[in-house]
Amino acid sequence: MTLSDILDGAFKLLKANWRTLVLITAAFVVPLHIVSAFVQRNLYSGRSFFEAVNNPALRSNGNASSNAQLVVGGVVALISLLVAPFVAGAISKVVAASYLGGEETAGSALRATGRRTWALLAAWFLVHLLEGIGTLFCILPGLIFMALFVAVAPAIVIEELGPIRGMRRSWRLMKPRLFPVMGIALVAGLLAGVVGNALGTVPSLAALAIGLKYGWPLLAAGSILSALITTPFVAIVATLLYFDGRIRQEGLDLQLMADELARRP
Repeated sequence: MTLSDILDGAFKLLKANWRTLVLITAAFVVPLHIVSAFVQRNLYSGRSFFEAVNNPALRSNGNASSNAQLVVGGVVALISLLVAPFVAGAISKVVAASYLGGEETAGSALRATGRRTWALLAAWFLVHLLEGIGTLFCILPGLIFMALFVAVAPAIVIEELGPIRGMRRSWRLMKPRLFPVMGIALVAGLLAGVVGNALGTVPSLAALAIGLKYGWPLLAAGSILSALITTPFVAIVATLLYFDGRIRQEGLDLQLMADELARRP
């Protein structure tokens, strides 16, 4: 599949399975973003951002509480990163079933992902460690590691692999097309960022205009709406890259056709 094929396929799969994908994503992101928005309700004493601009006392209060906000924001961001592989794993299970002509419920996908908890966590830590080391030396090595391990979560959940075997599997499937995979992953991430900002900007600005004392639910709604669309999209792209690698290197499409013919009377 080319870049356009994968992006088009991602949008089609998102549309075809949106209920299940939204349920899976919401189970993880809704509590996080509600908590994150709630703890920010006293920023600028809960007043409007525009009032704070014209009131030095409110700006001082906002600066005094900024450290606490940063700590809470950092904790929420860390938890979001930790749950990311579970969201990706569960979504990859749904996408795999849909891609292969079947159907997977949100509950069964979450249970299947839960059985791979330790593998997903260990792989997440190892992959981010390698990406961090690569980025320290130069940005390019970090991007290379990102591309090589983009299919780790689908490999671990779909094939029920351990963390090291899942990383090796992703490496083996992505390595022959390293730079095209890197380009697809970067474009998908950029597109998700643009869409996420477009969906979340209006509610966030409205919350700041009202004041977070009463507007924090709007802030949470904007973040949740953005995550419910962008998180499944990125996970679907990773799953399609996984299947594309298997088709190119293992003839998966021919195997599926043979299995289909064998089932016919």
